Amino acid sequence: MIFQTLQQDTKVDMKVNNAVTIIDKIVIPHSAFIEAERRIQQCFRFSDEMVEPEGLAIVGESGVGKTSSLKSFRLAHMPTHQSDGWRIPLLYASVPPQPTKRSLAGAMLAALQDPNSEQGTADQKAQRLEVLMKGTGTRMVMIDEFQHFYSKDKQKTMYDVADWLKRLVDSTRTVLVIAGLPSCLLVVQQNEQLRRRFMNPVRLPRFDWENLEQRREFMAILKEFTRLLSEMYEMPALHTEDMAFRFYCASGGLIGYVAKLLRQAVRNAIDEQTKFIALEDLHLAHMQAIFSHEATRDRTKPFERSFSLVATVENS
Repeated sequence: MIFQTLQQDTKVDMKVNNAVTIIDKIVIPHSAFIEAERRIQQCFRFSDEMVEPEGLAIVGESGVGKTSSLKSFRLAHMPTHQSDGWRIPLLYASVPPQPTKRSLAGAMLAALQDPNSEQGTADQKAQRLEVLMKGTGTRMVMIDEFQHFYSKDKQKTMYDVADWLKRLVDSTRTVLVIAGLPSCLLVVQQNEQLRRRFMNPVRLPRFDWENLEQRREFMAILKEFTRLLSEMYEMPALHTEDMAFRFYCASGGLIGYVAKLLRQAVRNAIDEQTKFIALEDLHLAHMQAIFSHEATRDRTKPFERSFSLVATVENS
């Protein structure tokens, strides 16, 4: 299993004493996450040697860590102010809903710290954006929530904006990294020239309990949550086989849901002014934090003490 030293690779400011903030900031690398960052780093490293601009897609369901992988890489390549002006090697922006050339260019201008990002026509914004990217030394463009490009009833608009984005990275000779739900790949597939530039996508899956390697990674992530939260709260070890299985059933293997559940448990503890988080508190947090279309009485309740745990220990 690929799992780097948690003490070194957990991206969290230990000076922060707010447990909710810690949960929001924590990024615990696992094998799929590490592969995504490795591929992004490789594209960035060789960006100056490209014959033509490359593209890379990071895809997966909500909660698998797509945005976290982009933001984690971005933290290592933040803007710097030099004697001759700003250097912004990486432009990160989210696709606005129902994107147009003007709205996307505005979001990208804002990412480049343009104070007038909302001003101008689509063409004026696009021209200003290209000048700024070249002037600040931008080498990579990261576009999050790329699935917003996909709309069955607005395919022409989607194609036109994607085509403009392709021409922009061509002109600035930058790497294009997109992240989104699997439907975002339809945008790439629709544009033949864009598709030709893209490498095979990196897919971030939800954890599978039946896969022993993934189960161990899931438990290792819970172990790190335990380490951080136990500094502030008395609580059960989250990474035992039985407790990890409860979390798996509650989250469906999505780390985003694990973090959401723990965030709610910590909020409740803060409101109650207690330093204890018990199994019953995790049950309450699960019922409050994880959306379900089912009535409460019909939902699976993995943190109830009566919950039937299946055999989870691998027999040798």
